[in-house]
Amino acid sequence: MEINYIGENLVSGQLGNLFIILSFVCSGLAAFSYFKAINSTAIEAASWKKMARTFFYVHFISILGIVSVLFYLLFNHHFEYYYVWRHSSTDLAMRYVFSCFWEGQEGSFILWSLWHAILGMILLNTAKKWEAGTMSILSLVQLLLGSMLLGVYVFDIQIGSNPFTLLREHPDMLNLPFVQNPEYLNFVEGTGLNPLLQNYWMTIHPPILFLGFALTLIPFTFALTSLYTKDYTSWLKPALPWTFFGIAILGLGVLMGGAWAYEALSFGGFWAWDPVENSSLVPWLILVGAGHLMLINKVKANSLFSVYLFSILSFLLIMYSSYLTKSGILGETSVHSFADGLPGQLIFILLLLVAGSLALLLIRFKELPKQQKEEELWSREFWMFLGSLVLLISCFQITFSTSIPVINAIFGTEMAPPTNANEHYNSWQLPLATLVAIFIGIGHYLKYKKTDSKKFFKDTAVSAILSLVITILVATGLKFQHYYHGLLMFAATYAVVANADYWLRILKGSIKKSGAAIAHIGFGLLLIGALISAGNKEIISRNNSGIEIKMNENENANKENIMLIKGDTVLMGNYFISYEGREKEGQNIYYKVNYFQIDDNGKYERQFQLRPFVQLNEQMGNVPEPATEHFWNKDIFTHVTYADLDDPALDDPEAYEEADTNLVKIGDTLFATNSIIIVREVIKDIDLEGNNLQPDDIAVGLKLEAMNVKGRVYEASPILVIRQNRLFSISDEVEELGLKFNFKKINPELGEFTILKQEKSSNASDFIIMQAIVFPYINILWIGCIIMTLGSIIAVINRIRFPKLTS
Repeated sequence: MEINYIGENLVSGQLGNLFIILSFVCSGLAAFSYFKAINSTAIEAASWKKMARTFFYVHFISILGIVSVLFYLLFNHHFEYYYVWRHSSTDLAMRYVFSCFWEGQEGSFILWSLWHAILGMILLNTAKKWEAGTMSILSLVQLLLGSMLLGVYVFDIQIGSNPFTLLREHPDMLNLPFVQNPEYLNFVEGTGLNPLLQNYWMTIHPPILFLGFALTLIPFTFALTSLYTKDYTSWLKPALPWTFFGIAILGLGVLMGGAWAYEALSFGGFWAWDPVENSSLVPWLILVGAGHLMLINKVKANSLFSVYLFSILSFLLIMYSSYLTKSGILGETSVHSFADGLPGQLIFILLLLVAGSLALLLIRFKELPKQQKEEELWSREFWMFLGSLVLLISCFQITFSTSIPVINAIFGTEMAPPTNANEHYNSWQLPLATLVAIFIGIGHYLKYKKTDSKKFFKDTAVSAILSLVITILVATGLKFQHYYHGLLMFAATYAVVANADYWLRILKGSIKKSGAAIAHIGFGLLLIGALISAGNKEIISRNNSGIEIKMNENENANKENIMLIKGDTVLMGNYFISYEGREKEGQNIYYKVNYFQIDDNGKYERQFQLRPFVQLNEQMGNVPEPATEHFWNKDIFTHVTYADLDDPALDDPEAYEEADTNLVKIGDTLFATNSIIIVREVIKDIDLEGNNLQPDDIAVGLKLEAMNVKGRVYEASPILVIRQNRLFSISDEVEELGLKFNFKKINPELGEFTILKQEKSSNASDFIIMQAIVFPYINILWIGCIIMTLGSIIAVINRIRFPKLTS
């Protein structure tokens, strides 16, 4: 019997599926038509190219249609669709709907395809003689990515995952009872967004990162087209601006990911060598190497094989990064691995691209122009090639260590990932970063083909001496513990000083050729900021409460965490801190911690308040998020490592707990969590009218004094009333202390009184365990990121405006 489901919006899903099919088919037809254009006569090629353009236009419009429909469904909470149900909820702030779009595998592939389509439209109109080749490859890649959205079965093999699959038709839902209910939408609620993605960085970081991913495809298409057409040199000129634009945008995306991790994750730092961080960093490093090798070969074609290899690898490593992120193979080794599924199809696409591109490179290897003689030692091309080689070694080490789960899965080995990732990667990467910094410091002072060594040393001597002096002062002031920190500090400082000198003295401050120098200055500052902030970070939270803190995975918990009891003031670093309490806002529980310093009068003066919080999420688990106070010379980074999340006071802090019954006499003392209560005297003269009592009522009260920890005294006077043969009580409260008293019974013969004492839920002993880290001079790192990105963009603009530039 067919069920007529009520409230479903089926038209939108049908439209979305139509767009998916159109985009897939038209990308394939565009790829075929462009390929035919390459292998046809001029007249036939024009016809094939015109047809290919039409197909790509339809493909582009279809991609826009997919994006529009999915956003419409998300914004309007159409939970009849599995993707919308899986990644959003009605209580989610609207600003995070964008994050919902690209949280899942399907959404991220759509975003990636959207950028490819946009870049394709630009390339289609600018590539000129390279259009057919580059667009055929771009369209083929779009076909492969589009297959990830099909959601069809071929011989019981699933091809893609469709974002417009209905909730009730999803394989995980088919046999659930709600499927038989025609009104199931009345009670269905979305599962919500991963708490880690509920951060403003996640609305801007993924689009920038995926644009960077997409940009690596353009040098890839130029490289393969030139290999296929056997035009081995002229492709470098049109590929260069795209390559450096990719360097700028992908670098910015990676750095934004670091900023997100710093603000949203509680591992404490900018970079943790997380596997997915690594798999985004490696293609960027390879692309940097490709760009610099293009500069060498644009002047003189000496190492074309390396240019091709780097240009091809940068995109292939992006595809490998996608596999790592979306296949689920990383398991719990990465906080960034949010999605899993279809690993077989991802492997097939990756192997297809690897086999096709590298096979073409090997086939054409013997035909590539060969180097006639070795480069001079004192030539720019020699040191730029050496720098690219160092980048390749760096990438190999990162990729090998990151790929341990993949290696284990393929070969059945049981290699363990590094237990201390920072120590493992830094032991390799710090020496390599030192070499790269030295190379970018000397690079601009070297000339192509040959450099006068005496002039070189004369030009660079002042920068080297100044850098050495700065290094000695910084190393002494910050008390560097390791010699290799000093070496990296010198190299990075030299990169900054030498490039600044080159820009200001030799280029006279001109912007026309300054892009590379500015980018190098930014990279040097980034290294300095990372070195100082991470190498000299100080954990200032120490547990002095007398209660031992135990954490299963941290033997140094007492040395790295502080216990804060509500209302207490303790010393931490250069501040006295006090935990004021907690408050719940939506799904977040904020912990208010005040930071004080003692003024000239010996009194506590509040400097600032930090509110680290825990985001509650029943579906995906609770997530702690840090709070940071920023200064010009440091950051104080804090996050909660333990808190009782089941405190009833969080739901209703004004509610009173159950009453305690106390039998007391005059002069007796009672104890509350925040005060001492003394029974002072019996009050016989009760104002009947003021208490809304009748003239015949008999009333007696008790005077109570409650003294808090600071010695301040508050009074309360509960009253016992006898009306005819009935007893009742008029309670009294001390609002400041959250106390309520009832006078329930009196025994005149024994002089005893029965009092009920109640405390507010918020009075309960409230404490948190918190970690606080000081990152010195971390702003140098952020400034370096900005300057490096700006320099790369300036280089791109100047490459387009002044295509004859050679540096």
